Amino acid sequence: MRLQLAVTAALLWGGCGYTYYTGPLFITGNPDHPTATVVAVDGQGRIVGLHDHIAEDHPVVRLPGVIAVPGMHDAHLHVMGIGRSASRANLLGATSPQEVVARVKAFQRKGTVEAVVRARGWDQSRFPGKQFPTAEDLAPLGDDTPVVLTRVDGHAAWVNRKALAMAGVGKDTPDPQGGKIVRGPDGVPTGVLVDNAIGLVTDKLPKPGLEARRQWYWAGLRQCAADGLTGVHDMGVPVDLLKAVVADVKAGRQPPVRLFVYMEGSADASLRYLKTQGPGPKELAPRVWLMGAKLYADGAMGSRGAALLADYSDAPGNKGHLIFKPEVLAERVKTVHDAGFQVAIHAIGDRGVRTALDAIEAAQKATPREGPPHRIEHAQLVAPEDFVRMKALGVVASMQPTHATSDMRWAEARVGAERIAGAYAWKRMLASGIALAFGSDSPIESHKPGWGLYAAVTRQDHGGQPDGGWRKQDALTLKEALLAFSRGAATAVGQRRLGRMEMNAKFDVTLFGKDLRRVPAAQWLDVETRAVVSGD
Repeated sequence: MRLQLAVTAALLWGGCGYTYYTGPLFITGNPDHPTATVVAVDGQGRIVGLHDHIAEDHPVVRLPGVIAVPGMHDAHLHVMGIGRSASRANLLGATSPQEVVARVKAFQRKGTVEAVVRARGWDQSRFPGKQFPTAEDLAPLGDDTPVVLTRVDGHAAWVNRKALAMAGVGKDTPDPQGGKIVRGPDGVPTGVLVDNAIGLVTDKLPKPGLEARRQWYWAGLRQCAADGLTGVHDMGVPVDLLKAVVADVKAGRQPPVRLFVYMEGSADASLRYLKTQGPGPKELAPRVWLMGAKLYADGAMGSRGAALLADYSDAPGNKGHLIFKPEVLAERVKTVHDAGFQVAIHAIGDRGVRTALDAIEAAQKATPREGPPHRIEHAQLVAPEDFVRMKALGVVASMQPTHATSDMRWAEARVGAERIAGAYAWKRMLASGIALAFGSDSPIESHKPGWGLYAAVTRQDHGGQPDGGWRKQDALTLKEALLAFSRGAATAVGQRRLGRMEMNAKFDVTLFGKDLRRVPAAQWLDVETRAVVSGD
C-alpha cells in the first residue's frame, strides 16, 4: 500500500509532464521493445515511452524488484473469501477427518465464538479410502452448535447432526434440482451435501452480517495487491455487498487493485440489478467495473458433481448433475446478454461446457450484438468438437492452472484415459485459437502469481512431481503463461489498455524479486511480489 501511495503522488507531481519509472528490468511483452530499463508515464497514468536511459529534468521513481511485467490480473477469484480466510480454520491439506476436527478445535481455542462453526478446505481424496466423511466424524466438536465445513472446491458441505436437525433435513427430504444429499444404505443423510443441496442447510442458519462481509472484502483486496495483482475478476458478488463497496469508493476509499465484478447470477436480485444498470459493462466508481453475472452449469469433479456426457469412470451410473435445467440456464444467459453484460458460466464437465455453449449460442442468435465476449469459467473437461465451438462463438476460456496440479492425483480416474485428453488443456485451447484468461479461484487455490505461473509451466506439484510434469503436452511457456495472466485476462474484461506495456497503456505492473527467466521454476513459489497500479 505504501508503494501505491508513492506512485500516485509521483504522477500528481508530474502534472502535465511525465514521470520516469526505473529500478527493475521491464519485461514488456511488446515485440517492438521487449525490455526496457525506464518507462515514461504521463499525468494520467498512461505509458508514453519505453527507454533504456533516464532523461534529465524529469521526476524519477525507483521501484523495487528485479523484473517488472505487465500488471497481472486474476481472472477468477472470490475477494471476500480471501479476506474471510484469516477468520476461520484452514482445512487445506488435512489428511483425515480426525485432522480436520483437530484443526477446528485448535482454532476454537483462540477464543472464537460463532453461532455456526464454519471452515473450508477439506478434500476427501486425501483421506484414507478417499470416501466422504460423515456427521459422526464431527461428534468430537459437540452437538450444541451447528457445524458447516465446506469442501475445498466449494461444491460440497460436511455438516453435523445439529445442522441437519436445525434445517429439518432428514430421510424424507428429497434431493433438490442440481444437488445431492449423500445418504447411507438406510436413506438417512450421512452429513455431506453436494451443490444445491448445501442451501438446504445454510439457508436456514445464521449468516454473517453486511458489515463483517464488507470488512472481509477490503481485507481481501489489500491481500491481492500485496501479493502482486493489479486487477481481479471477482465472481459471484451479491447486490448488497457490491453497493456497500461502491459506496466506500465514492466516499474516497481507493481500491488498491482494479476490480471487475460479476454478480451472483443464481439470485434473481442480481439479474434485476443488472437490468437497471444496463447496457453494460460500466464503471460504477473509480477502479470498480460491473461486468455481468456468474452463472452455474454444473458442479465439480472432485465431488463428482460436474456434469459429464458419459459416466464417471470411477462411479458407473453417475454422470454428475446440472445446477440449472438447460432451459433455465439459457433464460438467465439471455437476460444478462440482452442487458449488454457478460456471462461467466461455471462449467467443469464436458456436458456442463456443452450446456453452457448451447445457452450462449442461443442468446447470440436471438439478439446479435457487439460487446464483451462471454466466458466459460474452469472448462476443465471439454469434448473434442467443443473446442471448435468455443472458438466459433468467441468464448473466453477462463482457467486456473493450479486446479490441474491439485486435481492431477485423481483426474484420470474420474474420466478415463480417453477423455482426459480434453482436460486442463491450456495448450490445446491456444492452438484452437481460443482466448485464454488465467486466474486461481482463490481462496480455493492460492492467488499468488508465482504459484499460478509454476503450475502453468511445470504441471507439477510443489515437490516437483510427477517427473517431467503431468500431461506435459498442455504445459505453457513462461511467456504464454504471463500473457494469460496479463493481456489475456485484461482483454477478457474488455480492457485493452491494461495487461500490456506499450504506448497509451495504463502503467500497471507486477514486480518480482527474482528474474523468473533466470531461476529454476521451483523458486517462483516463494518469490516476493508487489503490485503498482497507476493513477486513473
